[in-house]
Amino acid sequence: PYTTRFRIMVGLSACSISPPEIVAVTHRIVVVADPAGRREQLSVFASVADEDGAADLAELYVLCDEQELVWKLDYETWQRDDQGSSVWIGSNGLVPAGKTIPRGDYRVVLVDLAGERAERQFSVNAPETGNYRVPTLRVAGTGVRVESPYPVNTVFFFDAGGNVVHTIGVNTGTTTLDALWPESQWRTGADYIALYSLDPRSETGFFTWKTRLAD
Repeated sequence: PYTTRFRIMVGLSACSISPPEIVAVTHRIVVVADPAGRREQLSVFASVADEDGAADLAELYVLCDEQELVWKLDYETWQRDDQGSSVWIGSNGLVPAGKTIPRGDYRVVLVDLAGERAERQFSVNAPETGNYRVPTLRVAGTGVRVESPYPVNTVFFFDAGGNVVHTIGVNTGTTTLDALWPESQWRTGADYIALYSLDPRSETGFFTWKTRLAD
């Protein structure tokens, strides 16, 4: 059964006496445009702490018990963002079996190397996203055209492996690649570009399809 499988996954694996702590959790629905249409992903990040140090953290699980969904992250797959003394780990790309993220109650479970765990709950109550416009980013030569109905827009540059190498806030309208990444650093530093937009009212994010940059 689902519960038994999860208990096995969080079994003991090392030694430690200080349990980890989840200080806070943030989450957001992200709508991703692709050639087949659009799909939803879940972005979840946890502010975490452990008296034995962040290196003692082993796994982070995001679960929706009602739908029997579980995503597992570890130090090789989670994204880490250090903000001063705060350590945030999680992912922007938790993908469901279908095209939408189930609404409802979720849990975040943090496990350290000793199997000690901490847990925190959150609810996904975002509105349905089918009627929301997806922004667009078009590249022609070195020119870039950004169209978005949302007030917060960020351009992401990616390398060939899909890793983020540069981000910059951008206004709607026309700009250039050199304006987004001065001194033509995009020519050697990036292979793809995409636009991320945020609707603060619904706390929903939107990612355009990645566009390959010319060689």
